Amino acid sequence: MQIMFLLCLLTCFALSNFNVQAEVVDNFEFNGCNKFFYKGKEPEGMDQNAKKICQKLQYDNFLYATLYSTFDKIPLYSAYKFAPKCKGTSTYPWHIEPQLISRDEPDHMMLEKDYTAKNKDKLKKTQAIDSDYDQTGYDRGHLYPKSFQYGEDSKVTFTLTNVAPMDACFNRIHWNLWEGYLKTFLKDSLRIKKDVYDSKASAYIVTGTVPGKDKIPQSGDRDLRRVTVPSHIWTAVCYEHSEDHDKSFSFGYIGINQPEFNIKLMSVSEMNKQLNQLYKTSNPSVKIFHDDCFSGKPASEEAINQFFNRIQLPEYQRLQMSKIAQNTFLAVQDVISSDSTGPSNTPTITDLTATLDYDSSSSYLPSTERLKRNFKSACVVTAVKKRRTSDKQKRQVSEGSESIECRLVPEKSVDGKTSADGSPCSGFGNNGYQCTCVTQESKSKSCCSTPCLYQDQLKGYRCYSGKTQIECSPQYSLITAKGNRCRDDHPCATYGKDYYWCFINDKSWEYCSPPLWGSRAKDGKYCRSNYACAKYDKNDTWCYTDDKNWNSCCTSDDYFSAVNDKTCKPDHPCGYHGKAYLWCNTTDGSWNYCCKEFKK
Repeated sequence: MQIMFLLCLLTCFALSNFNVQAEVVDNFEFNGCNKFFYKGKEPEGMDQNAKKICQKLQYDNFLYATLYSTFDKIPLYSAYKFAPKCKGTSTYPWHIEPQLISRDEPDHMMLEKDYTAKNKDKLKKTQAIDSDYDQTGYDRGHLYPKSFQYGEDSKVTFTLTNVAPMDACFNRIHWNLWEGYLKTFLKDSLRIKKDVYDSKASAYIVTGTVPGKDKIPQSGDRDLRRVTVPSHIWTAVCYEHSEDHDKSFSFGYIGINQPEFNIKLMSVSEMNKQLNQLYKTSNPSVKIFHDDCFSGKPASEEAINQFFNRIQLPEYQRLQMSKIAQNTFLAVQDVISSDSTGPSNTPTITDLTATLDYDSSSSYLPSTERLKRNFKSACVVTAVKKRRTSDKQKRQVSEGSESIECRLVPEKSVDGKTSADGSPCSGFGNNGYQCTCVTQESKSKSCCSTPCLYQDQLKGYRCYSGKTQIECSPQYSLITAKGNRCRDDHPCATYGKDYYWCFINDKSWEYCSPPLWGSRAKDGKYCRSNYACAKYDKNDTWCYTDDKNWNSCCTSDDYFSAVNDKTCKPDHPCGYHGKAYLWCNTTDGSWNYCCKEFKK
């Protein structure tokens, strides 16, 4: 009896001392933390000096992984797997990470008050402390949400190495709502029946920050400006079904850390591009998931649509719309961020026309990709106008100095009228493996069953025709390279050619400027957005850089693109290399001019 009492007493003592643990490691792979990353591959392109932390409870397995910046004193990301039975709601005291100071320190998190008695100054050199957040207007915003764990495991999320300063409205309202949407969406995706979840599927999530310019605290009797405030918070999701990859998908979203709502849903490949721009990396290298985790696949496009529709459900309930009108309406709503509550009655909308204005092609192209992906709506350019700028602005303007007006139309994957190359069709067929259409000339051509989107790795536009990925010609313009108007029924497209063109009347046709995401001349200047790099009527690629001057050019704005669609060798990126002009050794065993200098 005494032995049993002693065992119970020891058990209670052990549970009462059940600590949150963590370990600073050199490599996630060799410490069992790579299980939180898709294919065991951690995100690429992040700060190489940041510290890797495997987070766990004492005497337990690791529960998530964190990359922590001791310079900014915030996590750059936390990576974790979704637990479908999650329902963590409890709040726990905040912990700090002693091993960020030295590997000789304890390998478990500690309460700040239990450590600062030893050496508070050493602690503050490597990480944030609780008082850094007090009376700043910023929350201790979780990257790995407490609600995504259950029971005691949610305690492990309450460490200052898993939080960053988030605007209170952003954290408690906007980001919290999207966390809730994501939690419900993933539960529904994994659920087979009530309280039974698919063991063959896993959802890998990475939530990260973009360090900004502001720091906290900014006032008070304490050390000021210690902790960096993120300008953006992002989440990327990779859902993998181990036996049926047709069910696997990915998507992500990025939010601006501000009181006003501004969160954008996108594909993982698009998120990589956005993060490269936000991190201002000289050599674009951010890759969140290995192979972008099925980004661009039909299941990913469908997941993005389903997730967005769930977010927009209240608007659907207010208005009865046809599918095409509904897509167009939501596209307009996304662009203008309307706060309208809708009409007092409930009209039925069967058609909707909208014209949008963009300041430049650099803002037009990413926005229209999002409209195609999220709403299956394309925006066809109807006018390109010179922007009025001051002398100072003229010196600052390079790419896309023209403003763009475009009209929303149904995207070709849903309009039921257009083939993949832009040809008008009179009939369609889709057997699940391939989508085909019959043109007005009775020819059979492939059609798109998913939106025609730009694929950065392929440097071109692709869609899925059933289960096969094919080249496609996007709907993008009614204006030729010379500035003339295409026929309304014959917008710019390839129509089976290797260039973009359109009829301007019943007999005459003209070249169109291709829909490139930034093209440069060999002198490093950007091509005009309405006269982008192409061959047009020449044998070599060229473009206008202003109203009068033209030059040979590269069709991609990167360090490995050379003139005439050549590619620089991986070990010889574009540069001067001792010459007075940009050049590189090309993969065909020769050399050529290139357009964007690689700066180490």
